[in-house]
Amino acid sequence: MTARAAGLIRRSWLPAAALLAFLAFAAIHAAAFRPLRERYQSGMRRAVELGMPLDGGSAPAAASPHILDLLAANSLDAAAAEERGTSGVLTAGLLDETARLAARHRLEVRATEQGLVTQLPSSVQVRAHLRLRGRYASFVGLLGDLARSNRLIAVDRFAIRAGPSPSQDIDLWATQLILKRPRSGR
Repeated sequence: MTARAAGLIRRSWLPAAALLAFLAFAAIHAAAFRPLRERYQSGMRRAVELGMPLDGGSAPAAASPHILDLLAANSLDAAAAEERGTSGVLTAGLLDETARLAARHRLEVRATEQGLVTQLPSSVQVRAHLRLRGRYASFVGLLGDLARSNRLIAVDRFAIRAGPSPSQDIDLWATQLILKRPRSGR
């Protein structure tokens, strides 16, 4: 090795070591993080295909007709929602709907109680308590009908006790959400 070659090696060993370290980190990055990046990009593509705009510049996707029907069926003008909520009309509607569905499943409605009405800025929550008697399978059918109904009714809790054979005594607490439509007077 000549003196010139030894001087070149002495001057360039640090950049050569840095280049080797860069190449090693690039190889590790490509092997470890490329699958994660591809999974993230495919998730982003699927989200955009489903209509979820993920960048701030794009307009939100229009709601489906089913969602629009659900919102229309469960909303009232703000003044009407407050008036009907305080007068008990909304709670009576919840009790009527739930009792009608219970009767369809051959459940005997033994008692009904109005619950609290909560007025929120954008919605009204009405609560009710029903005492039912019937078979367990009929109660499950009632829960299925409540889930499939076009109403925003939630079963908060229920209790089942043994009753006269083959029936059970069932306590059901339910809440219905009614959305307040904003006033459109612009």
